[in-house]
Amino acid sequence: MQDTVATPYFRATFREWILTTDHKKIGILYGLTSLLFFAVAGLMGLVIRLELTAPGVQYVNPDLYNYLLTGHGAVMLLWWAIAFWGAFSNFLIPIMIGAKDVAFPRLNQLSYWFFFSASVLVLITLIPSQQIKMMWTGYPPFVLHNNAGPTGIYVLIIILIAGSTLGTGVNFITTLLRMRAKGVTLGNSNLMVHGLMSSIVVQLVGVPAFVGAVIMLFLDKHLGTGFFSPETGGDPVLYQHLFWFYSHPAVYVMILPAFGVFSEVLSTMSQKPVYGQKSMIWAIWAIAALGFLVWAHHMFTVGMPHWLRMFMSFTTVLIAVPTGIKLFNWVATLHKGAIRLNTAMLFTLGGIFMFLIGGLTGIPLALPAFDINVHDSAFVVGHFHYVLGMAMTLGAFSGVYFWYPKITGRMFPEGLGKTSFWLMMIGANLLYFTMMMAGIEGLPRRYVDYPDIANWASLNELSTIGAFILAAGVLVSFIAWIRGLKGPEAGSDPWGSPSLEWTTTSPPPPHNFLSFPVEVADDWTPYRYTDDSSEKS
Repeated sequence: MQDTVATPYFRATFREWILTTDHKKIGILYGLTSLLFFAVAGLMGLVIRLELTAPGVQYVNPDLYNYLLTGHGAVMLLWWAIAFWGAFSNFLIPIMIGAKDVAFPRLNQLSYWFFFSASVLVLITLIPSQQIKMMWTGYPPFVLHNNAGPTGIYVLIIILIAGSTLGTGVNFITTLLRMRAKGVTLGNSNLMVHGLMSSIVVQLVGVPAFVGAVIMLFLDKHLGTGFFSPETGGDPVLYQHLFWFYSHPAVYVMILPAFGVFSEVLSTMSQKPVYGQKSMIWAIWAIAALGFLVWAHHMFTVGMPHWLRMFMSFTTVLIAVPTGIKLFNWVATLHKGAIRLNTAMLFTLGGIFMFLIGGLTGIPLALPAFDINVHDSAFVVGHFHYVLGMAMTLGAFSGVYFWYPKITGRMFPEGLGKTSFWLMMIGANLLYFTMMMAGIEGLPRRYVDYPDIANWASLNELSTIGAFILAAGVLVSFIAWIRGLKGPEAGSDPWGSPSLEWTTTSPPPPHNFLSFPVEVADDWTPYRYTDDSSEKS
């Protein structure tokens, strides 16, 4: 008999969804909102690619192009690469640590509605007169110009997102420290928990600097202060320091949870404990800490002192050490494992591959002599899309496929999932690798037009083809998830995992487990597999 709940939580009324304090429902609300904006930002990216397919201004004028660049960058980063992990944090962390709820359910609810309010403001920017055209970085002095669009909306959006982030951070840190089941320690808890929690800690430290920077932008533009305006004695480079102090660690906010997904999926789908679990935990937190010492590698071209260039170059290369530990341990986890190449596993392996390509191309960018020559080229765009665009996205998709049975109680169609994976891998590599090649040949970034140079045009054509193949792959995944809602019942543990979330029903009951308190053995880990623990899918 399948393990099911008599009245699944997702069959609640509309009013119950709106007023819910259930962390699982709030996680699903985060996920659906984030996926909607992921689709919107993806469509913006497709329009950008269409415009760049050939030289000349063809489909959009420069002002609209600037808006699309701003919207695509800001929404992909804030609403997808960062916010989508909020769905995983809400749904998984309490269940993975054996808690019946989060520490502050109403604060959790308020955090989502802050996020939703910011989302509504983003939709307002679709109105032509309200379009923000200052790029997602918001660099002065252009942002202080009237052509940059309504800076006030941008500042309010960031403040609401910050409120959501800080509320979520306080909530989940308290939940992890105070509500773990007996026997669940920081040392033996899931790597997914550490990936999510390290990203939350980075947010708590970095977000205040970003909020302060955008508030000073607002004051400069509307009240005449002079923080960043050279005409009044300000320094626009100060903004860059404040912005990147948050926005580079935000890279690890996006990727550390994906590392958690990779670890859970590799271990489960090879039926082996994660190799070097303790070193993996230390590596996650080392990456989170070192992330605050590398921000100025985004600023090698602003004229900073040589000693600062050298320091930031050294720390940027140094952060590859804990990352290398993780890659080695993932490979060691696969060694002699009973590997199942299902959809979740394919997306995890693809995500690791894309991160490896992005990481290897990031090492030369850590060297000022190389970075200065390609800093404003399409090479940088291709590089960070490998890491943030695809390693993170493939990790997120892997997580959805892996925990889909737990969230819905149903199994998705594997054939569609695997088709989606191959389309996304082929499309992404065609899109971003050709972009890097064009950047090495001198193609600049952020411009609506470029000279009619044969190699540039050919590479841009290939990039656009790749973009549409990638979009088709994403669409197939959406179809798989929708069709999976009527798929066969999953049971409580279709993958054969000893982790706590797989010991409860699918979907989980209102308070996560059928009985309390949840207790585990003194030597428990979420990665201890036995010969009969695997239920083949």
